[in-house]
Amino acid sequence: MEASGISMDDLLDSLRRSGLRVTPQRLEVYRVVAVSKSHPSVVEIYEAVRRIIPSISMDTVYRTLWTLSQIGLTSPVSSSGDRVRFDSNRSPHHHFICAKCGEIRDFTSGSLDDMPIPREAGDFGDVWGAHLEIRGLCRNCRKPGRNSKRKEPEHG
Repeated sequence: MEASGISMDDLLDSLRRSGLRVTPQRLEVYRVVAVSKSHPSVVEIYEAVRRIIPSISMDTVYRTLWTLSQIGLTSPVSSSGDRVRFDSNRSPHHHFICAKCGEIRDFTSGSLDDMPIPREAGDFGDVWGAHLEIRGLCRNCRKPGRNSKRKEPEHG
């Protein structure tokens, strides 16, 4: 597996400790997320897993991703579109998200890691961690000659 993911032994242990069966589908879905540097979407993960396990359904991939997220092996990452993407990097890190193409890149920052979590966040429940999402234009989208209009932020 990729350095950002966990070893196969740790993956098997995590599944078993959580009371989950070790299945080829769970192993392959995790492997696809772990080796990707692009924070793949459910559709991208499904297409990659289907090359190895042709009978897998989109629903199985979707449910497996959320199950792996519930036990802390993957985490959902929002992007600048309507797709949820998944990350297996369990080390402290933050995300740069391009507002135009949706590319998500990991970065580390000791100064951000050392920032105290605002006391007000505890009003919503028990806080166990935080990460920052920075949005802007990636190098490729800001190149001269490219249409550099940024997506307007969604307000809800």
